[in-house]
Amino acid sequence: MVHDKEYVSAPLLTVAEAARYLGVNKKMIYGLIELDEIRAVKVKGSVRIERKSLDDFRAAGKLM
Repeated sequence: MVHDKEYVSAPLLTVAEAARYLGVNKKMIYGLIELDEIRAVKVKGSVRIERKSLDDFRAAGKLM
């Protein structure tokens, strides 16, 4: 689910950037968004992912 802009913090990454940051593919990023594992918003029609949520996801040991 894509969250409202007021609930996410900068910096925001593109799906491709988020995938590279976690070392996964873009399909995995979209899946994590759907499962509410990472936070994202739509900006001008494009999905942007909150980097802090990627760091939190990684720190929780959920990335295998």
